Amino acid sequence: MALFNSKYHSSFCPGIFLHLLYINSHEAFTTKTPTSTYYAPRNSQYDNSFHVRLNEFFKQPVPDPIKGAFSIFREETNYDKLDMEDTVTLLTAAPGFPGVPRPLWLVMLGSFPTGLAWYGYYKFCVEEELLEMELEAGKEPQGFGGYGFLGSSACLLLLGPISYIFDIPGGTNNSLLGVIFLYYTQFLLYDRVNKLYEEEENYNSTEVDVKNTSSKDKPLQAWWCLPIFFPFSLIVGMRQVHFLANYLYRKRGVLSSIPPDPVADFFPFIKIKSLTWQDLVLTPSLWCSILSDVENIDTKLLPEPVQEFLNTGK
Repeated sequence: MALFNSKYHSSFCPGIFLHLLYINSHEAFTTKTPTSTYYAPRNSQYDNSFHVRLNEFFKQPVPDPIKGAFSIFREETNYDKLDMEDTVTLLTAAPGFPGVPRPLWLVMLGSFPTGLAWYGYYKFCVEEELLEMELEAGKEPQGFGGYGFLGSSACLLLLGPISYIFDIPGGTNNSLLGVIFLYYTQFLLYDRVNKLYEEEENYNSTEVDVKNTSSKDKPLQAWWCLPIFFPFSLIVGMRQVHFLANYLYRKRGVLSSIPPDPVADFFPFIKIKSLTWQDLVLTPSLWCSILSDVENIDTKLLPEPVQEFLNTGK
């Protein structure tokens, strides 16, 4: 897939991006989604669960035009089908069912020029889509939905300034509750993506596997999300975007093959099926494609304490 494939791709400053976001999302979804219904009818035993009610609680105050533009959209006819090969369409797509695949190169393209503002929109869409997928499958929801995630995060992060202004015990430190919530939802996100792959019948044959790992291996190490494990927290974040996008491409089945991702192709550690920190440390060929011909490190050449450390957990 070409990275830029329309006349709108020649300039991508934040102002132009935000304009495209409004125009495309408004035209693509308010004209197709009834304003009286923000979720298509479903019959799930968990429709009244805490997670769904929290999401609805934060969604209620949102103005109707915004709810209509960014509600779950179902592709019921050929006219409704999104162009999975158009960059602007993917960048501006509202949450969908099936979910909209947003590959890693696209997430980086949208996030960096907007100062990570678009990544916040990505998180909103992913949380909405995964919640809908869980309810449709008759599963108890794990996430809080897009509105529940954003609303809860904002309220908890604002606890610090509010506590400081009104001299409430804890002061600005109360905002740490918001930070904890953000990491908790990120951990949940990784775990939910792992479960999607565990349930997928063709998992063994659809993902790149340079290590011949078994189908029981999970693609994401959820505990890497903690900041103390940087840069592994960044690595697992990129892998989550990649694996979720590939899953949704397969779920839709509208393309003959999953489009290549130039970022994942350049950094092979992003796309291998199972990755441990030992693999990453000892296999330079996984770092980037330029080092594909470099032989693996012989641990016997390393100091004995380092060997013991690297063998931990094997």
